[in-house]
Amino acid sequence: MGNDRLILTDCDGVLLDWETHFHDYMKSQGHERAYGVERASSYWKEREYPGLSQEEARKAVYHYNTSAWMLGLPPYKDARSGVATLVEAGYRFVAITAMGLDPYAKQAREINLERVFGYDVFEDVITTDMYDPDSKRKWLEHLGEPELPWIEDKPSNAELGAELGLRSFLMLHPHNEDYQPINKIESVNSWVELCDILLDTN
Repeated sequence: MGNDRLILTDCDGVLLDWETHFHDYMKSQGHERAYGVERASSYWKEREYPGLSQEEARKAVYHYNTSAWMLGLPPYKDARSGVATLVEAGYRFVAITAMGLDPYAKQAREINLERVFGYDVFEDVITTDMYDPDSKRKWLEHLGEPELPWIEDKPSNAELGAELGLRSFLMLHPHNEDYQPINKIESVNSWVELCDILLDTN
């Protein structure tokens, strides 16, 4: 796979609205969410669901990620139009998502991405271990080239991309808006901002 005009991207919180859909799932399972803690809780669901232990919250995320709910995640913000704009400009995508290693969950994710963004948009969808904080490293090392765009919402993964020489973009959320980058990372609020940057420099 050549890397000319290739974009590497995370899925959840960048392409797909995992967060809102997850809370709908939890409500369907009878769980009541606590509000006012969103800024610090994106990766610590027991803070949003105080009736759950950390282990129970992890199990809830696992069951959600391996359920049929993965077929129905909506696009995050303006991701659909942003991806379409970049595809029209000749870009191709590889998604790298730490949603776990279940093969059927991966298949559901691929179907969901095709439904939202269309066929032949993603050259590959790579799933990694959701509990390994460094699980994306080997794929970024394997696929990445200097200045290749890498889009994330998790600061540590954006840092990883920058460390490896990629052009890292951080999609801003309440849980990461106070993050102060160590390396050169470009923050964006939307896909239209990202498109303006990428299409202005190519």
